[in-house]
Amino acid sequence: MATTISDRIQRTVELKSSRERVWNAITTEAEFEQWFGVKFLEGRFQPGARMRVRSTHPGYEHIEFDMTIEKMDAPKLFSWRWIPGATQPKNEPTTLVEFTLEDLNPGTRLTITESGFDRLSLSYRAAAYKDNTGGWEYQAKSLTSYLEKNS
Repeated sequence: MATTISDRIQRTVELKSSRERVWNAITTEAEFEQWFGVKFLEGRFQPGARMRVRSTHPGYEHIEFDMTIEKMDAPKLFSWRWIPGATQPKNEPTTLVEFTLEDLNPGTRLTITESGFDRLSLSYRAAAYKDNTGGWEYQAKSLTSYLEKNS
């Protein structure tokens, strides 16, 4: 039986923090490093910037990847492009990661969407989709926990 891979991964979380607080957590390099589990090697969050990042997750410290910042529309939308998955082959196209923030009363609804998996090679698509499906689940929980402790 064939496995169908979607073009997108989407996670929505309801956070107790204000939209401005969530925005700062996802767009301030020092905060992003803490909850996302990375160390910035070069670059800064600004539209058009390319950033080099190294994982700080135990067992994955050898993984480095690039992020190219697409949009920063405060405090509504933050997006970047990267090569998805844990192995990051250089010959693959990028996917688009978007963080969309909406006000709740009280708090913020954050929707994380990664799209463009249909552009990846067939040999890499399933592995990247699987890696990032679990990855976004983990990152949504990590951000929630970070904000609960740091708001």
